[in-house]
Amino acid sequence: MSSIGLTFLAALRSVGTAATMAAVGFYMDRRGFILDGGKKTFALLSKHVTIPAYLFTKIVYCEQDGGSSGTPCPSMTDNLSDVWMLLFWPLVVVGVGLLVGWMMAIVSSTPMHQRGAVLASCAFGNSTGLPITLLTVIQANFPKTTELGRIDATLYLSVYLILYPLLQWGVGGWLLAPAEDAAGDEDGGPSNSRRSSIVRQSSLRHVLNVEISQRMLLTEESQRQLLVEQNNEEETILNESPRMPRIESGKEELVTGEITSLLPEPKTEDDIIPFTETLAMVASKVLQPPVIGALAGMLVSSILPLRQLFVDMYERNDDSPLEWFFDGLYAIGQAAVPINMAILGINLSRASVSKSTSKNMMSSRTMAATIVGKMVIMPIIGILLAIALKNYFWHVPDDIDGAFYLVLMIVFITPTANNIMIMVELSGSGSQEGMARLVAWQYAVAPILLSISVAFAVSVAARW
Repeated sequence: MSSIGLTFLAALRSVGTAATMAAVGFYMDRRGFILDGGKKTFALLSKHVTIPAYLFTKIVYCEQDGGSSGTPCPSMTDNLSDVWMLLFWPLVVVGVGLLVGWMMAIVSSTPMHQRGAVLASCAFGNSTGLPITLLTVIQANFPKTTELGRIDATLYLSVYLILYPLLQWGVGGWLLAPAEDAAGDEDGGPSNSRRSSIVRQSSLRHVLNVEISQRMLLTEESQRQLLVEQNNEEETILNESPRMPRIESGKEELVTGEITSLLPEPKTEDDIIPFTETLAMVASKVLQPPVIGALAGMLVSSILPLRQLFVDMYERNDDSPLEWFFDGLYAIGQAAVPINMAILGINLSRASVSKSTSKNMMSSRTMAATIVGKMVIMPIIGILLAIALKNYFWHVPDDIDGAFYLVLMIVFITPTANNIMIMVELSGSGSQEGMARLVAWQYAVAPILLSISVAFAVSVAARW
């Protein structure tokens, strides 16, 4: 069989392995084993524990073979000067994705209120769970004598993940935020209108600061409640009956009277979100646990005495002072891939049974165009860019160029990120079901389209 055929089979096995793990999550959800809150628990475990542990241990890892291999421990930091371009590659991926999404929205005549979702779907692909799975399985399906089988490409993916969350939560949050002139809640009361104005005043900062806005809402309502109580005391003393605000069942009903002049003035947009709290919120969104895990791994790996505490870099007898701790983290990190794929299977199961007819559901034409843009056009552009960069612009050492360019291409070919669903939920735009259906269709066609894209990407990378 030709090398192209063998490469395609290796890619197909990689996608098949990922699909098998996702099928477990699908089966568990259909059988009712995933109870209320179960999916959230899986997601929190993946984001805060297994993926950070996986990235940290992958970067620090040194095979404990008693020194029989005769090769030094691999060092991610030694290659940073050669792969620094990966730090800024998210700008290219997101920029191309926005352009493709805009083209698909125009071609499919997508309504204006849905175009942000189309752009975000094309621009922000799955950059953690699925790429880690694909790169891990691809390495396992190639002999150790080959570059793709010898080098762990997830090491380079960790560099890509440093800047990517900033773009995802910043640009993505802006695209998915509700319109600034959105109408208030259906109740139409003063309280609901006020609540809407506070939460939606700045679409650019909406997703990043929704928690701050909600806290300030509670603070303002608490102040109103305190003001009411104080005036109730005055009423008892003076035996007067002024008309005052009344708060019942979490809803606020303002009644005209002298007391209304004492209420706080409506906050301006600049007052709603203090600058320091905005910075803190941005930092919390950018410094996601996977990013922290990767940065911590790079720090430990760059300081040899510190790395020696976790792994035996010289005799390799698995007897460093903190090797027991590292082995525990390593074992936990190995659960990252199956848990990520199980979550994907659960999402597919729940999206497949949704029968919503909401006005926020995308038309078949819009979904088809978006899927073509994300699963066909984006991979083609990514592979062509990698070929052009390899031949005309960047020189990467021959011993790592295959794995390096494989990462460049992999981040172009994956379906929409699961985090987009979280951002839609936070935005309050009401398009959760439409986005879930769009993502589900992408993964439904992934066994065919993703297999072909991975096969071409691996074939190109294997030649280098």
